[in-house]
Amino acid sequence: MFGFHRLSIQSKMILLLLLVSLSALAVMAWVGYVTGKSSIEKTVQNQLKGIQVAKTTALRTKLESLRDQVVSMSDSRIALDGMRAFSRAYDELEQTPINPTESEKLEQFYLQSFLPELTKIIDGQPVVEQYLPKAPAERYLQYHYIASNPNPYDSKALLNSAPTDLSNYRTVHEQLHPGFARAAKIFGFEDIMLVDARNLNIVYSYAKTTEFATNLENGPYSNTKLARKVKELHFAQDRDVYKIADFESYRPSLGRPMAFAMSPIFDGASMIGILVLQFPVDSFNSLMTGDGKWREEGLGDTGECYLVGPDLTMRSRSRFMMEAPDEFLKELKKAGVAESIVNQVQHQGNVMGVLPVDTKSARAALAGQSGIVETTDYRGKSVISAYGPIELNSLRWGVIAEIDSDEAYAPIRDFGRKVLTAASGMALLSSLLALLFSNWMIRPLRQLIQGARRLGQGDTDVQVHVATKDEFGELGTVFNSMSRSIKTQTNKLEQQIRANEELLSSILPASAIAQRRDGDERASQQFADVSVFFAELIGLEDFSHEAGESRALNVLGDLIASLDEAAEKFGIEKVKTIGGAYLAVCGLSVNRPDHARRMAQFAQEAVRIVDHSHREFKAQLHVAIGINSGPVVGGVVGRRKFLYDLWGDTVTIAKKLATGKNSSSIRVTQSVRDRIGDQFELVGPSKVELDGRPPIEAWQVSV
Repeated sequence: MFGFHRLSIQSKMILLLLLVSLSALAVMAWVGYVTGKSSIEKTVQNQLKGIQVAKTTALRTKLESLRDQVVSMSDSRIALDGMRAFSRAYDELEQTPINPTESEKLEQFYLQSFLPELTKIIDGQPVVEQYLPKAPAERYLQYHYIASNPNPYDSKALLNSAPTDLSNYRTVHEQLHPGFARAAKIFGFEDIMLVDARNLNIVYSYAKTTEFATNLENGPYSNTKLARKVKELHFAQDRDVYKIADFESYRPSLGRPMAFAMSPIFDGASMIGILVLQFPVDSFNSLMTGDGKWREEGLGDTGECYLVGPDLTMRSRSRFMMEAPDEFLKELKKAGVAESIVNQVQHQGNVMGVLPVDTKSARAALAGQSGIVETTDYRGKSVISAYGPIELNSLRWGVIAEIDSDEAYAPIRDFGRKVLTAASGMALLSSLLALLFSNWMIRPLRQLIQGARRLGQGDTDVQVHVATKDEFGELGTVFNSMSRSIKTQTNKLEQQIRANEELLSSILPASAIAQRRDGDERASQQFADVSVFFAELIGLEDFSHEAGESRALNVLGDLIASLDEAAEKFGIEKVKTIGGAYLAVCGLSVNRPDHARRMAQFAQEAVRIVDHSHREFKAQLHVAIGINSGPVVGGVVGRRKFLYDLWGDTVTIAKKLATGKNSSSIRVTQSVRDRIGDQFELVGPSKVELDGRPPIEAWQVSV
């Protein structure tokens, strides 16, 4: 256990009080927090799962009702009579072209009305030739019932009789259109279409959008999901079969997401047509969004229920798009949704069939699984998500009910804050009471303890001020006297240490000083890779005879001082000098990867210093320098009088290279040459004889 026995009485009292009170508070708070969190989580999950199941049940009922409607309606008298009559009327128009004026007006409708609106919600520029009908019957009917229709594009169904249509189609339309219009309004269908089973021509459309009268086999909309499902149903042999075409961005509806239900129309044993009902999108969205009453349904401020299609995109509206579209689009961009998708959502005004929902819950639902999980939603937000599948025919959607985790767990956080606040207040009160009482009792002792700590940390100027006249006051007086005595002795010791270190640094290199300071009494150290410099002054003895020993000694002193300054400049450590010999090393105390280059530069500077003595001292002196790189052994020689020296083949070879006669020279070994490369101009190689060893190659460095 941490040094409890070292604590003061005051600290032990405070610690004990806090330990008891905080332990009780912590246990109570934790039990309450865990219980509350579990209860709230279960409530939220059950509520979400209940909403998801209820929405799934309601949606399944609606889809089954739609299935029953399309099957029963396809078997009705109005569908059979309409299919017969419209097919005959359509066939009569196969060879009935429109005149140039009517043709131009039809083209102008596409260029000026339809395509400009379509361009607003799709990427790229639509080409009129891809949408303009080509067959005579197609052009005839679209001209009379769309281009010449005075109603707005989304209200073309209001036209019951086309005044300009003089064909039999007009008579059939006047008789049957009101019945289909009534069915569409009662059941909320966006459109009702009749498709000829012989050739897949759309011979009738209640809404009169641009797919009307076109061919689903090879017409402009033959690649839609609607066309694919119609083609699948084309070969049906059962009058009760049906197909569901999933939502898609449907261009005849100006990009609005549309889905379709369809069933064959039989005349006796022969299939003569296909009835197509366009989903009541608004009623589906109303069901999923609860008419915008999310809070009343128990989904709070961030909850919603939505559909996901097999392509992992939305099949219903998003709450956040409906409530705050601008903020929602910004969230999508932050979540990393592609800009093209965000733009399409903005242009389309909703997320259906466009916004990707590639989440854990969506994938599980589309895999036929049900459950609840905490995950990240399509906005990049952490949510609690209840999920499950809904299936009808070959169609499978995922039904997702979600709420943001922050909102779901807000009561837990609020409860936690209240518990923490109460516990903190009680702990603070207990601490204050204990501190006040104990501080009053041992305040003088605390001052002495603080003073002793400062003194132990090296602050010899510390003095304590104890105002009491009891034993604490007497102890304070003794402490102050001891502090002053320690300060006097410390100052004397520091002065002596500084003097010793200055003397030692003039004798030993930094590495040796550090070694001895660390208490390492070894006589030597191994150094794996350094560069050794050995220089021998040539002509010093002759100069001594000519100028006198005193003059020669002064010149030597000046040269050594100049060499020392140059060594310091290049990061070189002088080891020793004996007469005219100068031994130095680089990379010893300080690790220098470029020690060979530094040593070569220092050697060039040394030659310039010695050659300068010709002019300054009138002395005919030269210097022979040898440089070698490799391992050495270095250490302090002597116990009372110190001398630092280097040993090893690296030093011996450097000394052997330092030979010359009438001019200064710098010679380096192969190891040095490998390190300095082409940074210096080298001449050689030449052979250097070694005592008892094979000769080596040396290169001369140009000065």
